[in-house]
Amino acid sequence: MTTRPYELRNPNIFQSDLELGTTGRTNSVSVRCPHCRHIGSFSSILKAAAVLHKKATDGPHHEYFGSVRACPNLECRGLVMVIEDHSGVLTVVPPELLDFDSDGLPARCDATLREAVACHGAGAHRAAAMMVRRLLEELCEENSASGQTLHSRLKELRKQVVLPEALFVAMDELKLLGNDAAHVEAREYDEIGREEAADAIELAKEILKALYQLKGLVGRLQARKSKPAATP
Repeated sequence: MTTRPYELRNPNIFQSDLELGTTGRTNSVSVRCPHCRHIGSFSSILKAAAVLHKKATDGPHHEYFGSVRACPNLECRGLVMVIEDHSGVLTVVPPELLDFDSDGLPARCDATLREAVACHGAGAHRAAAMMVRRLLEELCEENSASGQTLHSRLKELRKQVVLPEALFVAMDELKLLGNDAAHVEAREYDEIGREEAADAIELAKEILKALYQLKGLVGRLQARKSKPAATP
């Protein structure tokens, strides 16, 4: 089968066509850095952006632009590739990630949370939900919250965590927890999308904050209060 010059055998927005060119679209764009997770105004490190893909000339004209940009955080300076069209930013590679604070977290909980966030950023929402469920299991184990099912273990955990009751009520609505069963059926995960995965991660972050990070903050404040006052 013969392919015309402007047709692509495997079209995607990262694939250049035969009319590769450049454009002056180098204005700064707002991006959450996938390396340091700070939001910043990313500038292009080149003087022009590449035209990555044009649709067939006999159809609607549409262009995608690709540029390599640098994080403005001087402690990061991580590089990303930004894909845009005339409406704005479409894709960032590596993908933008949800923000989270890992200070004071147990090593394995930190690793699992990072994996959940990475899955969400990559669009693997069911995988993100599975990692949140694993994180909740780890939290229960770390805090000796026992029970036959994850639901029962989380009820035990509630006795140790000071959080608004509404958050625990909302937890019961998460599909990743199933219906008070030891394991979640596959169809439960089929219904999990980007927003629910993000909500599950956010809830896990709040529990982690209450269990580990607020205690650490209180400890630092108490330690500072016990220090003798500095002599003027």
